[in-house]
Amino acid sequence: MNILAIIGPLVLLALMGFICTKSRWLDKSQLDALSKFTFSISIPAFLFYQMANANFSEQVNFSLFAAFYVPVLFCFCLALALNALVKKRNKISEHNSEDYQSNAVFALGASYSNTVIVGLPVLLAAFGQQVLGIVFLVISFHSAMLFALTAAIASKEQCKLSQFDLIKFLKQTFNNPLIISIFSGLIVNLFAIDLPEILDTSLELLGKPAITLALFILGASLSFYRVSNKINTIALATIVKLLILPALVYFSALYVFNLNTLVTTTLVILSASPTGVNAYLIALQQKSQQELVAGTVVVSTLLSTLTIPLWLLAL
Repeated sequence: MNILAIIGPLVLLALMGFICTKSRWLDKSQLDALSKFTFSISIPAFLFYQMANANFSEQVNFSLFAAFYVPVLFCFCLALALNALVKKRNKISEHNSEDYQSNAVFALGASYSNTVIVGLPVLLAAFGQQVLGIVFLVISFHSAMLFALTAAIASKEQCKLSQFDLIKFLKQTFNNPLIISIFSGLIVNLFAIDLPEILDTSLELLGKPAITLALFILGASLSFYRVSNKINTIALATIVKLLILPALVYFSALYVFNLNTLVTTTLVILSASPTGVNAYLIALQQKSQQELVAGTVVVSTLLSTLTIPLWLLAL
C-alpha cells in the first residue's frame, strides 16, 4: 500500500485551503459561504446518495457496532476522569454545573472523530467504494450518541438531569443536515425506494465535490483557530483521541469480536481520525472549554497526518 499516494493528495488539499486563508486570498465571509454550501448542500447530497445506494448485505451486525462504540464510550469516560483529575491536581474549583460542563466537553473533544471529513476520504482513497457500507453504518449514530451524552452530562446539576431538555436536544440534533441526509438515505435503502433517475443523477452531481471541498475547508478553517496556553491538557486529549482510542478499537475488533481485516481497518481509521470540528461547536454552545477544544481540533488534525499513515502501515 502506497501511503503517500493515499494521504498526500488529501493533505495537499487541506494545505491549499490553509494557504488561501492565511494569505487572505479567501476571507472569513467567503469561507463561511463556501462552508454553508458544502455542509448544507454538497455533503448532505453525497451522504444521502451513498447511503441510499450502499450495499449493506452481511454487514449489519452487533459486533461491528460494539467493536467501535464500546472503546469510544470507554475513552469518553476515561477523558471525563482525566479532566477531573487534572483540575483536582491544579486545584481548579468550579461551580458544580460548570464542572460537569467542562468535563463533558473535554470528553467529547477526546473521543469525537472527524469521520466524514477525514476518515471517509482516507478510506475511500485506500480501499474504494467497498468500505462505504461499513462507514455509513458506523457514522449513522456517531454524532447523535456522543452529542446526547455530552448534553446530558453537561446539564447535570447536583446529580439531577432536570436541566436537560430532551425535546430541544432532539430538535437540534435532527435539524443537522448531515444526520437528516444519513437517516433519509438509510430509509430509502432499507425500503428499496427507487428515486427518479433525474433526482438520483442530480444528487450524485451535487455530492461529487463534497470530499474535495470538505478537506479544503478543513485546512482553511485551521488558520482561524488558535492553540491556547492549555497545551498540556490539549496534548492529553490528543493522545486519547489519536492513540488510545484507535488502539482499543483495533484490539476490540480483531481480538474480541474477530472481525475481518477490512472491517477492522475501517473502524480503526475512523477512530484514528482527528477531533471533529463539531466538538468545537458544542463547546461554544455549552460556553465551556472553547479554547481547549479548538486547540485539540488543530493539534489532532495536524498530528493525524502522521498517525493515520502509521495506523495504515500497522494494519
